[in-house]
Amino acid sequence: MALLAASILAARPLTGDASVNRLLDTMSFLLVLAGGGVRSWAMGYHVWRRVHGPGSQRSLVTAGPYALVRNPLYLGTLLISAGVALMSGNLVIIVTYLVVFWLGYYAIIMWEERKLDTQFGADYRDYFDSVPRLVPGLRRWGRREGTFSLPTMMRCMEPAKTAAFLLALALMAWLKTHR
Repeated sequence: MALLAASILAARPLTGDASVNRLLDTMSFLLVLAGGGVRSWAMGYHVWRRVHGPGSQRSLVTAGPYALVRNPLYLGTLLISAGVALMSGNLVIIVTYLVVFWLGYYAIIMWEERKLDTQFGADYRDYFDSVPRLVPGLRRWGRREGTFSLPTMMRCMEPAKTAAFLLALALMAWLKTHR
C-alpha cells in the first residue's frame, strides 16, 4: 500500500516525448488489466476456499491458468505491479517494485513449493517438472484437475481490486498532466 501511494505521489511522465508517454500509459493500463484478469481467473479455481467440514481434502489444482504456470496469482500480481510502476514514470519506483516483488515472492514461492511437494508428493513433482513457475511456456499441463467457480472468484473480489488499481492509474495519469 505504501508503494502504491508513493507511485501515485511520484507520478511523472517518463520521457519528454508525449507520444511515448501515451504509449507507456496505455501499456500500464493493459498490464493492470491483464494482471487482474489472470488473478481473477486463478481465484476462480481456488477450491480450498470452498472446501469445509470434516473429511474435506485439498487437491492439486492444475486446470485453467494453473495449466500454464504454477503461480498464476503471482504472475497477475507481477503484471499489476509492472503497470503501476510504469505509470509512475519514476525509475526509482520501477526498480523498487522489481526488487520488492522478486525478494518477497521468491521466498513465498519456495516455501509453497516445499509445502506442496510434501502434501502431494509425486503428483506435484510431475506438475513441477512440466509447468513453468511464473512465465508461461509453449506447453500446457495435460492432466487438468479443478473447475472454475464464478462465485468463488467474486467472493475474492478480484474484479473490484483490478478496478481499484485502474482508478489509481487514472489518478496517476491525471496527475502527470496537471503538474
